[in-house]
Amino acid sequence: MSPTARSIMNYIVGLILLPRRLLYWLKVLLIGRDRAFTALSERASRWPGMTGIFLRRALFRRILPQCGQNVIISFGTVLSKPTARLGRNVYIGSYCLFGNVAVGDDCLIADNVCIPSGGRQHGTDRLDIPIREQEGEFRQVRIGTDCWIGSGAIILADVGNHCVVGAGSIVTKPVPDYCCVAGNPAKYIRDRRNNLHAERCQDT
Repeated sequence: MSPTARSIMNYIVGLILLPRRLLYWLKVLLIGRDRAFTALSERASRWPGMTGIFLRRALFRRILPQCGQNVIISFGTVLSKPTARLGRNVYIGSYCLFGNVAVGDDCLIADNVCIPSGGRQHGTDRLDIPIREQEGEFRQVRIGTDCWIGSGAIILADVGNHCVVGAGSIVTKPVPDYCCVAGNPAKYIRDRRNNLHAERCQDT
């Protein structure tokens, strides 16, 4: 696409999204940023086809603190926190749910992956009050560059650069760079740089 055509396309998309953005900022004033963002993301997740992918990318590039070039956010995926960050060339499959997450460049994230805002969002220490009333800890979960997260994985801790997380895995501890992990809870399988035992990955 030529620079002129790209400029025209961006202008048209900006006009299409303008009512959504104005309504979003109005809702921010009325119900707060988090709730307004979640509502917008849920609605945008239902935009179908390639048009939906293009519109979601354009929308989040205008709202999120970082949404890199060539990001693909597939149908049904919801970002629930306006602090989420997506690097360049990130692919996110269908029906994923992201909280406060930072995804590095060139990551592939399959369908039905859940990355909430850490694994301690609900306090459980007290027995005199319900869990829903106990204070939790919300943190940003970081996914490094060049990672592949398999379908159905749940990521509760940081994942380093160049990592692979097997389908259906539950990551409860930080994963060092270059490690492949799988299982529930996720355990070290191998180092991507070689097939030898990697001492520094044993503790994951």
